[in-house]
Parts: sequence; C-alpha cells; structure tokens
Amino acid sequence: MLMAFTLNKGYLEQVAINAAVDLLQDVIWVDAIAPSDEERDWLREAYQQELPKIDDLYEIEATSRFYETESGLHISSYFLNYADENSENISAAFVFNNNRLFTLREEELAAFRLFRLRARKGLVNLTNSKSIMLGLFETKVENLADILERVAAELEETSRQVLGNAEHDDMESLLTSIARQEDVNGKVRISMMDLQRMLYLLLRSGIMNAEQSERLRDIIRDSESLIASTSFLFDKIKFLLDTTLGFINVNQNKIIKIFSVAAVIFLPPTMVASVYGMNFQFMPELAWHLGYPWALGLMLLSAAAPYVYFKSRRWL
Repeated sequence: MLMAFTLNKGYLEQVAINAAVDLLQDVIWVDAIAPSDEERDWLREAYQQELPKIDDLYEIEATSRFYETESGLHISSYFLNYADENSENISAAFVFNNNRLFTLREEELAAFRLFRLRARKGLVNLTNSKSIMLGLFETKVENLADILERVAAELEETSRQVLGNAEHDDMESLLTSIARQEDVNGKVRISMMDLQRMLYLLLRSGIMNAEQSERLRDIIRDSESLIASTSFLFDKIKFLLDTTLGFINVNQNKIIKIFSVAAVIFLPPTMVASVYGMNFQFMPELAWHLGYPWALGLMLLSAAAPYVYFKSRRWL
C-alpha cells in the first residue's frame, strides 16, 4: 500500500494514489506499507526511486542501517508494534532523496498512524521532509513512553497480587504476566537504543540544520530517560520474579512437610499393626479378651504422640 502526502502551510494533505501519474512532483512524503511490485514500479517511474527489500531492513550492522547511495540516504530504525499477547519490533526504513522522504515497513505501526493524524490537524511543526522524520521519531518516543507507563501499571497490579495474595494459589498466571512484562520492557529498550544510535549518526552526518539538530538532541535526551526507566522496571521485574519463585518454593515446602509429618505420624501405628499381624503361635495378647482394644489404643497413642510433639515445636 502506498500513501503520498503534500505539505500545505504546515498541514499534511494526503494524495490519492491509483497509478504512477498520481505521484505528483510536489509530494513530500511517500509512505509504503509492504508495497507490491506494481507499486514499486510506480515509484521508479515517478521518482526513479528504488526502495530496499523488506528483508534488508533487519540487518543489524550499522553500515546496513545507515548508508548513502545514488538513490538517497537510507536509515533503518525499530518501531515497537505493541499488542496484548505478542509485541514485536518492526524495522522501518527512511530514505531521503531530492528533498523527499520515503518510508517503508511491512505493516502499519501506531507511531506512524498517530503522527499522520496529528500532522493532518497541524499539531506538528512541519517544514520539509526532514521535519517529518523528526516528527515520526518524536512520536515514536511518546509511544514507547506510553507503553512503559502501561508496563509499570501492570507491574503494580502484579505486585499487588504477589504480595497481597495470602494463599498464593495462582502463581502460574503471575509468572506468565511477569514474563510478558519483561519481554515488552526489553523490546522497548532495544527500540530506544536503536533510535539513539540512529540519532547520533544523523547528528554526525551534518544533514540537519541548527534547529533540527537541537530537536535531535531533545529526542536523544528523552530516549536516555526512557532507557533509565527500563532499567528501573527490569529491577522491579527481577524482584517480583524472585518473590514469586520464593512463594512457590514455600508452598512446595509446605506440601512436602505435610506428607513428611503424615508419614511420621502413621509410622508407629503401622509398626504396631505389623507386630500383631505376625503369625507366631505364642502371642499372649492374641488370646486376651482386651487384646483388640489394647492394640487400637496403642496405635492411636503412638500416632498422637508425634502429633503432640510436632505441635509443641510449632512444626504444624
């Protein structure tokens, strides 16, 4: 899918794209989401622009994520696609050529959607294609900050359940929740570190003017604060994980203790029953008319004695 935009008095206006002829020369931003071969041909015909392949966006080397060719300056950066069940970092490409910005990714992202909404309403300071990219990076930081706040809120709820549940009877779901929060927090950190690297490379490239360079530095400072927040959340996640595993061990020890005590309590009665179950010819109690109640009483007494002892030692 292709979306093209022009800039009119600081407002972003979308242009309908049905063929190559619709890609006007005053288009300042072309946003491509998993473009088809036909749509790539339109870009070649209209702008002589070659977009990278989707697989090339996930190269981790710096030379693959920030480089310049005859088709323009190429930048790749991770954007977190947050979901309740599974969150994933999606790589997005930014290509500058002839004062025009081309963006490429394999699926729609919340940061792009929010930026387009704001830009159409004139809520973003837009002057050229570079300001559009800066606006996207600023929106990315805001989106990641919102995700971290959500993770922090979920951790507070998990903490309340772990520390406030006297029975600790649903530890499996708590472990799943903690693992998911750790996964999201880690992906936010990866996305922010990747953004920092791209921003430093942009600063050193010298393609930004003084105002845009200052905006870059502001984004870097914001990203550093978010990275510090992820470190704090990692510590909290580790504490909750250790606490949850500790409660699980305590519960398991309680179960083992119950079985151990039961085995000790029933061992003496079993021994008494075994003695009187032996088939010897001369056992005085066998012919005694009080032999049966005597044996029962002895078994009960032998079971009660360990129980009273354990209670006195507060082992039960």
